Amino acid sequence: MNAETTWFHLFRSMIVGGDLREMGAPAFAVYCTIKAHVDFSTGAAFPSVARIQELTGMGKRSVLRALQALEDQGFLSKERVGRKNVYRLREKVNINDTEGRPEAVATWDYLPRTVQDAQAELKNFLLSGKQDGSIIHIEHLNLQVNIGGTNTQENCDLGERASRVSDPELRATLERIAAKRQTAKSQE
Repeated sequence: MNAETTWFHLFRSMIVGGDLREMGAPAFAVYCTIKAHVDFSTGAAFPSVARIQELTGMGKRSVLRALQALEDQGFLSKERVGRKNVYRLREKVNINDTEGRPEAVATWDYLPRTVQDAQAELKNFLLSGKQDGSIIHIEHLNLQVNIGGTNTQENCDLGERASRVSDPELRATLERIAAKRQTAKSQE
């Protein structure tokens, strides 16, 4: 008899904070599949696209789209080594202010043996406001735009996307802001 008892860590904030909705179910399935293959000590994962297809029940094109979405959203980096892809996952936890608005984002490379240390470092940051930077990186890049006197706000966590104007989510958010601003101007 044999039983698989290996487990991996998934932050609740990924689901309740909207990351799951943003990445979509297919990308989440691929993310979890890769996470199930991560080496405990190095953080590297090597599942082939065919293996990901087999385990998720998805077609090749769907897997490739999901991998690209995960890369675009900063949850995955991919490196080609010989004929294999080496995947590395990134953890992301949104930090909100007292009213629930995004204030910062903590990110770090997913390395199973350091999960407890990363959690402790994040808790220390939340209590003290000081970051020692050994595992997690705190990004304080948010965009809040008040449109007219309508009390309408759009929040956009720029994070790593700040330098990539071509990012579709950032572009969509900025277009939404521009459209609301235009509507507010035309109603004045």
